[in-house]
Amino acid sequence: MKRSIALVLALTLGACATPPLEPNYYLLRSDATITSGALEPSREFALGQISIAPYIDQPGLLLETAPGEVRAARYHLWAEPVRDGIETLLRQEISRRTGENLLPGNRDPGRTTINVRIDQMHGTLDGQALLVAYWWLSSSGVMTSAHRFAESLPLDTPGYAALASAEKALLARFAASIGDAMATGAEPAAATDNP
Repeated sequence: MKRSIALVLALTLGACATPPLEPNYYLLRSDATITSGALEPSREFALGQISIAPYIDQPGLLLETAPGEVRAARYHLWAEPVRDGIETLLRQEISRRTGENLLPGNRDPGRTTINVRIDQMHGTLDGQALLVAYWWLSSSGVMTSAHRFAESLPLDTPGYAALASAEKALLARFAASIGDAMATGAEPAAATDNP
């Protein structure tokens, strides 16, 4: 009996000595190399409102657990508020694609504003990362065109690191479709449709 109590006590104390799990943090940033130099602000476009669905607005990466149900990870977290990370990545990638810089707060009335709504951004039951987003252009408060982007990307490996990487890649594709449409003045590639 004394041995059983001693064993239970030793196991309990050993469990208490185990270090707590450390969270992993992921950044939403462009993979493009950033160098010092003069900026070329866009004379025609400005990045306007970026909104995200409320369920996305939390630190934990999101994984679908059943149809219509998602769970936020406790130890795999975005390193900053999701909306801020999305805005930074979109601004960097659209600027890279067009060759003109979209500067924060550069929204004078003469520019066409690019507005974005991220509606879905999570991992799916079948091992994919999903991004559903809308973007529209407005000039002088009037919407001039609207578009939808809906794509998924299979995860390279199981796990949250692969999910974070795939979501970043999808956001970069989304930004590229916006940038290409801006640069050519044409409608975006087939991955996006008008709503």
